[in-house]
This record gives sequence, structure tokens and C-alpha cells, in this order.
Amino acid sequence: MYLATEAPSCKKLLALTILLAAAVLVCVYRENPFNGFYYEDEFLEFVNITFNYTEFLVWSPECSIQNLDPFNEQAMKYSHKEKYIPCSQHKLLSYVNITGINATLIIDKKVSHSYTKENITCCYSYVSRSGSKKKPDEGIKFGTCKTFKDSLNLTQDTVRVTCHSKKHKKIYENVHEVIRIKKEFNASKLQPNSERVPSILFIGIDSISRLNLIRAMPKSYEFLSNDSTWFPLLGYNKIGENTFPNLMAILTGYNSTEAYNICDPKKIGPLDTCRFIWKEYKKFGYITGYGEDETSINTFNYRKKGFTKKPVDYYFKPYMEASESIGTVKRDTLSYCAGPETSAERILNLAKRFAITYKDYKHFGFFWMNTFSHNNLNTPSRMDEKIQKFLKDITEAKILDNSIVIFLSDHGIRFGDIRHTFSGWYEERLPYIFFSFPERFKKRFPKEIANFRTNANRLTTPYDVYMTLQHILTLSRFNYTMKSITSCPHCKSLFSEIELSRSCERAGIAPHWCTCSGFSDLNRKDDIVLAAANFLVKEIQSNVAKMGGSQKCANYRLGKVLVSSISDKFSYKNDTYLLISIETVPKAVFESTIHLKKDAKNNTNFVIDSSISRLDSYFQHAKCVSEEMLKMYCYCK
Repeated sequence: MYLATEAPSCKKLLALTILLAAAVLVCVYRENPFNGFYYEDEFLEFVNITFNYTEFLVWSPECSIQNLDPFNEQAMKYSHKEKYIPCSQHKLLSYVNITGINATLIIDKKVSHSYTKENITCCYSYVSRSGSKKKPDEGIKFGTCKTFKDSLNLTQDTVRVTCHSKKHKKIYENVHEVIRIKKEFNASKLQPNSERVPSILFIGIDSISRLNLIRAMPKSYEFLSNDSTWFPLLGYNKIGENTFPNLMAILTGYNSTEAYNICDPKKIGPLDTCRFIWKEYKKFGYITGYGEDETSINTFNYRKKGFTKKPVDYYFKPYMEASESIGTVKRDTLSYCAGPETSAERILNLAKRFAITYKDYKHFGFFWMNTFSHNNLNTPSRMDEKIQKFLKDITEAKILDNSIVIFLSDHGIRFGDIRHTFSGWYEERLPYIFFSFPERFKKRFPKEIANFRTNANRLTTPYDVYMTLQHILTLSRFNYTMKSITSCPHCKSLFSEIELSRSCERAGIAPHWCTCSGFSDLNRKDDIVLAAANFLVKEIQSNVAKMGGSQKCANYRLGKVLVSSISDKFSYKNDTYLLISIETVPKAVFESTIHLKKDAKNNTNFVIDSSISRLDSYFQHAKCVSEEMLKMYCYCK
């Protein structure tokens, strides 16, 4: 059983116990409305100063997150490096040159001989968004393909270029996106950023833990670690199952339930009225942009209706749809190549050009990549040098001089063999996140930056990032009032010191996602384990029925218990939890954190406080249903 293999040694636990005992003798307790008493601030500061963070990333009486070795035996069993795979053996035949508001599409005659020895003819067609009433955020249309010679002045921003040889054989096709200052932005919209308020640039990669960033992308990690401008949050804990809840927490402050109730993405329209933070920035003159690859699993479109109107000034979904339409090469079932370029590099280029174009103006950009990381633990290693180069490029272009840049992931890998280990359990919940602040900002707000540094070893969440984005508006002296987070009333800006004694409950993290508690192995054949395992199977089956899947999905029965462990301590409460992983018949792997509750007669009842995770890849086995959550539970008959 995996969890105990990474537990601290008895000697280390004894040392911690002695430290606590000594401190308790001199500390004064104060009343805690949740559990009687809690530690004085003086004691917590004493612990914070005394404790060495070599064993834990976060440590307090309420939360201890182990400082796990990225190259631990469990992880290395499944980790290996993969080489970058180019999408074309030739240099691109076309490119766009931008000068001010003018853009020119150019055919590079110097490389045409690598495609064909014959003369070539090229045509262009503009691309536009073209959704339907039922699917307003899906679909594009191409204009008539018009022949041009070596170059063309572009009047629209998304263009497809197609080239044929003399024998009418298609030899090249690509899609380009022009990012230039829009003519419709009048002088008031584009006032130079004389106050030097910071721009915001998010660069996200799906499904990469902090530890896997270190293993799979060592060059990128080394750049971040050796550059003093980048600040990590080592106790950054996800708050939801997949991308949608974790990004919605950052962008809106809503948890998954609130997001579906208030901004129901399954209906046409509600996402348009949702309180996305980029709307607040736009009110204060920021130019906004959003781009994401793999349109089939896009954050706001996968089993969702998306946006009826463009949610930002620069909405790059039509460009990515057009790029995928000219042909994709799948790797791990995802569109690694979109035409002659990798999908991820298209997003990186968009992010870089957007930030450079509006370097002297206030802007808010959110860019996200799925295609080289979502489905495989090791494929991020293919893009290590590309990500490192991107980070270097935006540094050399002085983007960091005026922008707060957030480089992050939403969670670690969620399925696969590594998820059957402690390292996999731990990594899924602890994604990486780094912030870079302009020197001007750091000098202007030294106390806030000092607090941020302190928070590097505190328990933090996506909710705190949302609060930080609001705090930036107030620090910039805009007329903005910060909104509280209903699902996490105690969450705060990362520029305010987060209490050392923070628990998962106070941070808005459900028990199933919490990494604060230690676990000890429990015999898989214990009566309570088997009873909990059978309870879990019934809960899964009940969920299938509630979501209308009984006719299409098979009935599960317990195959075997893969992992069983019991919590050492959760938060400041004395609650007990079982962490159980089971294999069912038909074969699927589920994991849940089950709350053990005593009733009036001292009988043990099982309660699932939050999610049930599916640890095996269910794509092939759930094609008979379309509901996102049902897919996770279903095994088609």
C-alpha cells in the first residue's frame, strides 16, 4: 500500500513532537469557535522560525504538506523523457509581417524549393466565427480563396493560405492570426500606460504538478528557479476535479456548484453574463485576450455551450478551429499538430505577440495549453525547450517590466499508473504556479511582496489568486471594490499574509483534495475497509442512476481494494477519513476520501463529502453518454 511508504520517519516525528510539546508549555491558548482552542500567533511564529522546510513545504498544527522528492522511486518508475516532434520537416512557406496597424502576408520564396521544384500558386481566404443557434461558440467559415502573388496587405486578422504546385497538387496550407492594434480602439481606449499600472499575463499548461515540472521540464524549471524575478507558491492546492472548477475559481471566485448555478455553461448565454475578472479589467481600459488549444476539450466548450459573444477583445478560438481544420496529427488522442505547427506553439506565439503588441498599454491576457500535457505524464518533456525559450523571449522583450506574469497549471496528471501511488495522489492535488512582478511594482509595494514571499510556504488555492487579481485593481487605485468569495470567505489576496494555521476547510479545499493530512496504511481486508469499498460502489452506481445512465451504463460490483489508508489528522478537527482506491467489475478504478461518522448509537456511517475520482482513462469506455460527469462514472454496456 502506497501512502505509508512516504511518511516521515519515526525519528522525524519524534523531533516534531518534542518541538510542539516544548512550545505548548510556553504558549497561551485562545478560544477557537470551531474546536475549543487554537494556538497563539506568537507560538505559530516560533514554529515558523524554528521549523526547517526541508521535510515539509507547509507545516503548522493545522496543515503539513510533505516536501516530496520529485525523483522519488514511485514517480521515476513511470517517468521518462520524450523528444520534441516537429509538425513539418520544412520551414513555413508563409508568414505575416506587422508594422503598426498594417499587416502583410508574405510567401517566403527562399524556402519554396523545399516543397516543390515547380512554380507555385497561392491563394488566401479570411476566416470568421460562424456559430449556430444551438452551438453559438462552435464553427467557422472561410471566404473565397483568392489568388495573390508574393505578398498581400491583410484587411482582416485571421487568414488561411493555400499553395498548389503547377500540377494543382496542394503542397502547403496554414492559418495565421494577426495581432495588431485594432482601428476601433480610439484614443481614449489606448492611452499610454503612464501610471505604469501592471498588465496581467497568464500562461497555463494543463495537468502538470510542481514535481512533474521539475522532472519533465528541467530547463524551464531551472530558468524559473535561477531568475530572481519568479516567485513560486509551494503549498498551492487545487480545489476541484479538473480544469473548469480550478480556472473558474481563479477567474470568477466561484466553486463548481456556484459556477453551474450562476453561469451554467450547459445553457446558451449564462457564461456571457458571468463575473469573469477580465471584465473588471476591461472596465478600466485594459485590452483583453484569451486563447486555448485543443478546441474539442476547451475549458468553456467541452460538454458546454461556450460564449455567444466574444468574451474578450481578442478571442482566438476561431483561429485555433481554423488551424485544426487544415489537418491535425494526434498524439495521445490530442491535436498535437494543427497544420504545420504544434498547437501549443501557436498559443505561445499568440501570447507573446499579444503581450508585445500592447506592451505600452494596459492588457489582460489568458492563454492555456492542453495538447502536449493533458493525457500523459511524460509528454510535457517534449516542449521543455520551447517553454524555456518562450520565458526567455518575454523576458528579453521586457514584458516582465510592465506585467505581472502568472505561469501555472490547474492540477497534476489525473489518471494513469502513477495515480495508484502516493506520489501520484500528492501530485494531482499540487500543481505548479509562479508569479513574476515588475521591479517597479515590487519597489512600490514592498510589504505586499514580503507577504507574498511568506505565503510561498503557506497553504494557498486558486481562490487566493482571484482575490489577488482584485487586489491589484485596488492597489492600482482604480475605483473598484473587492468582492468576497462565498465558498471561501476566509480566502484572501496573496499580498496579505495568509495565516500559518490555515486549514483546508478555511482555504475552501474539500477533504478529498486536501494534502494537509498524513495517512497511514490500513489492511485492505479489514471489515471497515471492505464495508467502505462496497459503500463506494453503491454511491457510484447511485450517481449513474441519478444522471440517467442506468440504461446505457453497466452495473458495477467490487473487484478488489487497491489502496486503503486512514487519516492521521484532518484540519483542526478530530474527524477520521478513509482514502480508498478500488477496482470494479467491469474494470474501472475509482478513488474517494470517505468520512467516518459516528451516530448516536456509536455506529460508524460512511459519508462522501466531495468528489469521487476516476483514475483510469475512461474515454473509450464512456462514448455512449455525453454528460460530462456521467462520462466519469459510466462504463458503457
